[in-house]
Amino acid sequence: MAPESVNEQSGHAVRILVVDDERGVRQSLRYLLETAGYVVFEAPDGRDVVEKVLRDGIALVITDLFMPNREGMETITALRRACPAVPVIAISAHGPQYLKAAQGLGACRALTKPFESEQFLETVAEVLGLPRAA
Repeated sequence: MAPESVNEQSGHAVRILVVDDERGVRQSLRYLLETAGYVVFEAPDGRDVVEKVLRDGIALVITDLFMPNREGMETITALRRACPAVPVIAISAHGPQYLKAAQGLGACRALTKPFESEQFLETVAEVLGLPRAA
């Protein structure tokens, strides 16, 4: 396990939830995050995200903005109400105005798809307050 992905207080790997309706995107992000030593959970939409965060001890949520059933804006709003300490990174291919709106709702960072793997992992580490990978 990579040292940058361990919570120094608990000594456990950091748990991240990736929410995206595109299976390929979820799998790609899972691979990147697991390679960096994070424990990754997945969800195809925003339904039940709050419950998963609370149940699984999630430290970070990465969510797409446009999904069926419960889209990202609703998911961010629900997380801000129920789990205000859990940071959210919004991701989308649908333009900067949507990412800006997501930040207005409480996402701490926003990334436009597609993004570089290194940029993504640096953003994750920064949001979690962990040292960046060498």
